Amino acid sequence: MKNTNTTKVEEMTIEQIGSFLLEEVVPQAIKIIQDECHDLTIHKKVGYDGVKDDLATNGDKLAQAMYMKELSEHFPNFGIIAEEDGVAFNGTNADGDDIYFTVDPLDGTKAYERGSSQGVGTMIALIKNDEVIASYIGDANTSEIYGFASLDKTGPVIRRRFGFTDNLKPDILRPLTKQHVLLREIPRKQPALINKMIKDVKDGGLFKDAEVSRGSIGTMLARLWKGEIGAVVLEANFNTPWDLAPILGISKRLGFKFYKLDERGTLVEYSPSLVKTVTQKPYTEIIIHKSHEEELKSWLKQN
Repeated sequence: MKNTNTTKVEEMTIEQIGSFLLEEVVPQAIKIIQDECHDLTIHKKVGYDGVKDDLATNGDKLAQAMYMKELSEHFPNFGIIAEEDGVAFNGTNADGDDIYFTVDPLDGTKAYERGSSQGVGTMIALIKNDEVIASYIGDANTSEIYGFASLDKTGPVIRRRFGFTDNLKPDILRPLTKQHVLLREIPRKQPALINKMIKDVKDGGLFKDAEVSRGSIGTMLARLWKGEIGAVVLEANFNTPWDLAPILGISKRLGFKFYKLDERGTLVEYSPSLVKTVTQKPYTEIIIHKSHEEELKSWLKQN
């Protein structure tokens, strides 16, 4: 699809758009991130909390520049919301739909700056009238890509790895008591209910063990989607368009459910809403596959 810049976006199917993102755009971003990792230029920036302790690198900047060029050339009527430099503009197609891309050019910048061998990715999603219709997440360390592009809400999500493409299949057979839960914050920073969950099973816990991992939220969730872990706990923080849309799109396609801790400390199911701006997320949430809902509810009744 190298020459699709001459094709009007209205004439492209969602599958064609997805093919272009999968075959051309995301691999380009991965290559830029890999190429720039040996000669980093660090740019300090203000974080979402208003404190100047965040950063961007030349990898972030160059990957986003590539995304902006490719998307604006091929899809001139689509909006774009991108992380670096506050890029945000609306777009509509010929039918008047609200349609736009979200772009996180380099997800896990601090892990990238540290030279980590995991937790570095790139993410893009396409949203039409508040529904994610395409999402691709690339792992910059392994070159794996996860994603989908389809209007069929039950359509498959693919994993491309080492030249092979397969459908992702969550682990629905092993109970949570035989699986690990992945945390982004250490146990002492977790709410009381989460700390009960991560106790040893013999002491009333829900999981076999707990791991702590930071860096790219996209590659972190990929471990859940492909069955390496049984659940992910996300701390109270911020929701951003470029992080939320890609992971929400894939998670929903694969049948994952979201639960949040309410003000009473009770875990309740909810449906996350897409955002177009950075918004505060004042609650901890846990993501599990729908096949484990009864196991979770049974544990909650006892606790």
